Amino acid sequence: MKRTPHITPSVLHALGLEEKDMQIYATLLHLGTAPLRQIAEEAQVPRATAYDSLKRLLSCRLVSYMDAKTHRYFMAEDPSRLQTLATKQEMVIQEAREELSEVIPDFQKILLWSRRRPVVKYYEGDEGVKEILGNVLEETAKTSKKMYRIYSSSALRDLIAASWPGFLKTRIKKGIHVRAISIGSGGYTAGLDERRWLSHDDSAPTYIFIYADKTAYVSVDDHGRLFGVVIEDEGIAQTQTKIFDALWPHVGRE
Repeated sequence: MKRTPHITPSVLHALGLEEKDMQIYATLLHLGTAPLRQIAEEAQVPRATAYDSLKRLLSCRLVSYMDAKTHRYFMAEDPSRLQTLATKQEMVIQEAREELSEVIPDFQKILLWSRRRPVVKYYEGDEGVKEILGNVLEETAKTSKKMYRIYSSSALRDLIAASWPGFLKTRIKKGIHVRAISIGSGGYTAGLDERRWLSHDDSAPTYIFIYADKTAYVSVDDHGRLFGVVIEDEGIAQTQTKIFDALWPHVGRE
């Protein structure tokens, strides 16, 4: 059998065909008219493979057939049908473009709606809390004022600091300010920050960060292991910011 003319896989895919299909088509052009068994033998492929290719070629009108008493005989149509097939696919693609141009705005509306929903991410252990702290600095650095807010709990302060010992120096190096409302004793002011106390006696079970369009909540489980949740939602962050700023003038400086 003569060598099958080469058509790149990408072109075949665009036409809805496979490489084996062209092998079967070239075989039929060579044979003229033949039953499935002879086509498979001549193309040196299994009958099932030849049968699948013939179905695709028939659907593309590159092959036709006639039924005899004992066999179905297949024959190849003129190769110019390949160009006709390409033209047909161009028309299908153009129709697809027109249809997609109508539905894409609807999908965009779904995307905009989904972005309004809060994204919640959960973190565990020291590494998870360090990742939260890194995100606080990264996102705050992008804001105009480079400042975030925290509710600092004495029960968690040292545990959070231990998750990233170099956090304070990194924050100061990046020129990021922080306003802290402390709950419980301790805590100090160290570079680019302001601190006030809501209470010197009671601590809180959760340490809260308010930054950019996010809020983060860090606490400990029953085994004393840190975990955190970050909520990515502009509305929640804005609400927490308003509450914090309303409270700020009314809490003690020492």
